[in-house]
Amino acid sequence: MRTLRRRPILRLAPALLAFTLAGVGALAAPAPGETAPPRVLTLEIRRAITGGTAEYMLGGLRKAQAEGFDAIAFSLDTPGGQLDATREIVQAMLESPVPTILWVGPAGARAGSAGVFLTLAADVAAMHPTSNIGAAHPVTGSGKDVEAEAGKDMAKKVENDTAAFARSVAKANGRNAEWAEKAVRESVSVTADEAVKFKVVDLEAGDLRAAIEAAHGRTVATGGKGAKSVVRTKGASLEPLEKTVRQQLLSFLADPNVVALLMLLGTLGIAIEFYNPGLIVPGVVGGFALFLAFVAMRIIPVNVGAVILVLAGVALLVAEAYVQTHGIAGLGGAACVVVGTMFFIDKSSADYQFDPGALTISPWVVWPTPFAVAVVLGFMGWKIARGRRAPLQLGPTALVGSEGQVLSDVSPAGGEVFVHGEYWQARSAAAIPKGARVRVAGVEGLTVVVVPAGENG
Repeated sequence: MRTLRRRPILRLAPALLAFTLAGVGALAAPAPGETAPPRVLTLEIRRAITGGTAEYMLGGLRKAQAEGFDAIAFSLDTPGGQLDATREIVQAMLESPVPTILWVGPAGARAGSAGVFLTLAADVAAMHPTSNIGAAHPVTGSGKDVEAEAGKDMAKKVENDTAAFARSVAKANGRNAEWAEKAVRESVSVTADEAVKFKVVDLEAGDLRAAIEAAHGRTVATGGKGAKSVVRTKGASLEPLEKTVRQQLLSFLADPNVVALLMLLGTLGIAIEFYNPGLIVPGVVGGFALFLAFVAMRIIPVNVGAVILVLAGVALLVAEAYVQTHGIAGLGGAACVVVGTMFFIDKSSADYQFDPGALTISPWVVWPTPFAVAVVLGFMGWKIARGRRAPLQLGPTALVGSEGQVLSDVSPAGGEVFVHGEYWQARSAAAIPKGARVRVAGVEGLTVVVVPAGENG
């Protein structure tokens, strides 16, 4: 009877479970007419635009497309950067099917040189009220005009090509192409309110969130094929994209000050290993630092001649410890390190157009570093010279004058002593009893000649 009563309840169990799940689903799902909040991927761009920056931004654009983000937003503050890396980023932004939003900020930020092209390439461009944009004329690493270092023909070619690039990017998003060309040819720069007035950017915004909210409802061309889409960012959830370890390393190595220090640290580590063979750690650290420095040289343009000067300078500093040059080698080495560090960035290559302040070596690296290297190597040289003047601590010569203990009676016929941490056959002019203290007066083959401790031999 109990079994018969339970069967109707058991039959209803699946139906009750389905009803419960449906109720939970109804509570979780948006109400009729409601949609899930839009998602925006955010990236932060700081400092010079390099190959590492390009990898980070291109990775973000791919992620936004693959994971169905409603938009991708960039926060930008840069003095400039590599023209080839900039072209790669701009091309990806113009072809992105996901709407791109770029905000020049925070307060006091700038979109200089390469930053102009990135701003023009965004579907929606905004600026902090205190920021500025412009000065996109191509220059070399030294800040000089291309004509001064690469010739008139090359300068004209680079300028015309860059101006055409700026115009095409501006036209693609309906912005002021004439101003974009002036930014290249005349290095003009404008404030945020002027940029909005001249239709260089779309609006001013106090922060990235405000820029993203203001972009909502705008119709933009995406995908590089003229397709139109409406930006949907109202109440969006922002998901920041962190740099990978590789991208962080590339950004770290893109700083020429870091590269110069790595080069000096590497050569110093190798020099210390030469000074004290077998220490291992300085050699390993130095080798790794040099490896990172050589990797960085593929990220930023480095003057090979300057690298040779730095290496030669450290070699001269090392030689000062081994060869008596009365400081001439040391002074020459310090001078080579200083000059090599000052000219570490390649300033003659027309393949790299940087803003003058984008990549520079700090005076705090140029001047104190050679002095510190000279002090370290000088100290080590002094220690080596002092060690050379000290008595030998190995071999028969080191035994003379050492004291020990008699293990068996010593006489002219022989005996055994323990001296200098070793067991030795010994003899003496007079008998010396077991247990007495003795001093080594000489060494004859594998036998030591001893006298009682305190007695002159």
